[in-house]
Amino acid sequence: MRPHLLLAVAVLAAGATAATADDVRWPPAGVSFYGDPKVPDISGLWLGTSMAVPGQGPANNSGKTADGRPPLYLTPWPLPYTPAYRKIEEERLAAAKTGRALGDISSRCLPFGLPVMLTNKNYPDEIIQTAGAVTILTFGTFPIVIWTDGREHPKDLKPTYNGHSIGHWVGDTLFVETIGIMPTTPIDGRRDPHSGKLRLEWTLQKVAPDVIHNHLTMYDDEAFTEPVTTTNIWARKTDRKWDMLDDQSCFESASGVAEQKPLEEGFVKF
Repeated sequence: MRPHLLLAVAVLAAGATAATADDVRWPPAGVSFYGDPKVPDISGLWLGTSMAVPGQGPANNSGKTADGRPPLYLTPWPLPYTPAYRKIEEERLAAAKTGRALGDISSRCLPFGLPVMLTNKNYPDEIIQTAGAVTILTFGTFPIVIWTDGREHPKDLKPTYNGHSIGHWVGDTLFVETIGIMPTTPIDGRRDPHSGKLRLEWTLQKVAPDVIHNHLTMYDDEAFTEPVTTTNIWARKTDRKWDMLDDQSCFESASGVAEQKPLEEGFVKF
């Protein structure tokens, strides 16, 4: 079976539970398997920038952005935590000074998840547009699937690392809402916490052929006293040196995790 037919079968199985044999049409009328021709084409390889703390460098292992562009910042800063989550933040910052990375689930080879994969870009992502979905392939973790076929969030949604995202196009902008994110995922490169009530509202706006603005607002009534927002600017990358979506494994690459010494060759070390 051809790949695009496999995709159609998989999407139907996942999202057409309420449909009958008479109203199942895939792809939707006027839409090809490669996406809706009436909306902007944002497919391709894109690199955003890393998050930084005011007065400091980017909050990542290298302390700088991947391609030298300015970092992004979260607003307001300091983060507007409630007392309970301010305590968690302070505990994580104190542990970091002693070399302990509390809240760093990726060090245990768990997916990075959202929202950190939007706020702290250290590697390029690849966007693929298909009928009814925009999929973002990210480095070292699960793809982010934004359903654009008109479905709602599931009523029995179980939390996951990336949550559940639905979106719709208005002109040149894709509007996205994500809910159901596991509270163990960090919100940024400092591994700051959030609760299970976190809801993301974000947009992808193609402002130029090679530039996308990703505006993100985080709502969390349990952890924040007000919403937190930022804008990440994604630049299109065409040089093959940016093709970082290769086969890599946390268990072979992460120091202190792999039992085999020396580490396997051919993996990206981090």
